[in-house]
Amino acid sequence: MHREPRACALAGRPQAQAHCGAPRPRRRRRCGLCGASPSSARPCRPGGWGAAAAMPEDRDWEVYKAPPTRTPVLEKDTSLSNPVHLFQAAFSYVLDRPITFVREWIERQQAKNKFYYYHQQFRRVPDLSECMEGDYLCFFEAEAQWRRDRMVDQEIVAIVRERFGACQQREGPNQFQNCAKEMEQLVQVTKAYQDKYGELGAHGNARTCLMKQKHRMMEERKAQENADQ
Repeated sequence: MHREPRACALAGRPQAQAHCGAPRPRRRRRCGLCGASPSSARPCRPGGWGAAAAMPEDRDWEVYKAPPTRTPVLEKDTSLSNPVHLFQAAFSYVLDRPITFVREWIERQQAKNKFYYYHQQFRRVPDLSECMEGDYLCFFEAEAQWRRDRMVDQEIVAIVRERFGACQQREGPNQFQNCAKEMEQLVQVTKAYQDKYGELGAHGNARTCLMKQKHRMMEERKAQENADQ
């Protein structure tokens, strides 16, 4: 007995081939820019079919990869510990912590008995020119006082030079006009220090400095007498 084939209810749908084996209707290919078909007499715009054919239907996940959702955790390649961490731990337990403990203990003891530091002021003693002959104690005190005075004068020159350098850094190209006062002060202080301590050498002392002052005063007096004549 011959049966006629039954018409499928999904024959006109895209799912017909999957359900009943009915032929799937062919879709016409159209341009992606103007919508014209290949058999149409209307010419397509340049690049229409090429652009439509080259345009992918979906994004390429290999080209546009999404960033990771979390920072990857590095796994250790070996079961051995890092020697740097071992050295840091040994240094902390052997040197750092004992020294810190002793220092904190000393600071706590010092906090109980506070000691106040003040600027040490030395009593002025007679100059070397005022010492009697054979008074070696006076010579020693005069020498120590001369060395302290020289260190004070050195600090004065250094402070004035630092002020002049700070003014130069602050004023820039205008340093010659705005730093004239600091420059003049530095010249005066440097000249006074050179007149008193210059050319004494590394082994200069109070006696050689006194002799230098005496010779300078004699030269100035002789120059004044020559000018008066």
